[in-house]
Amino acid sequence: MAKIPYSRVVNVSLSRNDKSPSRRGFGTALLIQPTAIAGQVDASRRVKAYGTLDEVAADFVTTTDAYKAAAEAFSQNPRPLQIKIAYYDPTVAANAAGLTAQLNLIYDYDPDFYFVTVDSSLRDTPKLDGLVSWVQSKNKQTFIDSNDPLMLVASNTTNIAARFKGTVDRTSVFYHSDPAEWPSIALAAKLGTFNFDDANSAYTAKFKTLDGVAAVNIASAALTAVTGFVPGIGQDKVSGHCANTYIDIGGRNFVTEGSTLTPNTFIDEVHATDWIVARTEEAMLGIFLNNARVPFTDAGLQQVASAARQVMQAATRAGLVANDVNPSTGDYQAAVTITVPSVFDVPESQRKARVAPAIAVNFRYAGAVHYATVNYTMRF
Repeated sequence: MAKIPYSRVVNVSLSRNDKSPSRRGFGTALLIQPTAIAGQVDASRRVKAYGTLDEVAADFVTTTDAYKAAAEAFSQNPRPLQIKIAYYDPTVAANAAGLTAQLNLIYDYDPDFYFVTVDSSLRDTPKLDGLVSWVQSKNKQTFIDSNDPLMLVASNTTNIAARFKGTVDRTSVFYHSDPAEWPSIALAAKLGTFNFDDANSAYTAKFKTLDGVAAVNIASAALTAVTGFVPGIGQDKVSGHCANTYIDIGGRNFVTEGSTLTPNTFIDEVHATDWIVARTEEAMLGIFLNNARVPFTDAGLQQVASAARQVMQAATRAGLVANDVNPSTGDYQAAVTITVPSVFDVPESQRKARVAPAIAVNFRYAGAVHYATVNYTMRF
């Protein structure tokens, strides 16, 4: 008996969604170093990813900075999924401009990294000015180790932190007195394990323990000179250099202050900013790619705004957005407000040009507590 096809009464199709932009990663630390390994990390293959220390050992001998830094990174708990090692030509990177040119070659070869760290030969050199300027123009952060004893002098103006404090917010300097220590890549590796796409993944770099890193042996005055932190007030670039270090309080070693070179601007908030911007760009492009069109109507603008709603929901889930109770009403205040203009408030010329009006998103960053005061009163 003949069987009549379903298409006589229903027409069902399924299209696979393959137009979504790729997600950018924020968990990979990159070490730039000058040792070329032919066919692995060299002028032709600028960057290579490594998932274990054994993989690094297959390319780099134990006396190289690449191996030493990788050993520090993979010693952290939780351990990073991977790090990347990049090659720069030291003959070209003889000054800041030369280093910038090498960074551009590295970025052109593989831009998929977030934290940038440097080998020991670059520490406390003027050519690092090129890295500081370069990273400020990218959605990246750089952690730079310093062994400069002038970091302990608040009035000094020549060390790497002093030259840039208060002017850049994508560079964090990490002081340590021992040149054999690698606190920058240790911290980068640890912070790279916090993925804001996951629930409860918000963090602060302060108070983090770095396995395998010894605390510095400096007193309070020197600590203030390094960090610029004044108890009860916060960071002040007059008091110090707004850098980070690794200290012992109460028999526990931890990072302090977890900041960039801009006073009271912290690594986590720059990280969160970059993540929010990237995920919003990706979500909005996905809307444009996966719809025949987005109409210039109120409904269409709400469709565009759904990208911001999606990202803010993820940010709230990660713990980046503050949810607070209004003490006056006892009700939760709106964690996020999104204002979408009406198409009738958009000039006709702008509608004809198909340029949507700006959508305003307002939220309070949850941040972190770094200092607390408790006042007791004993009565008799």
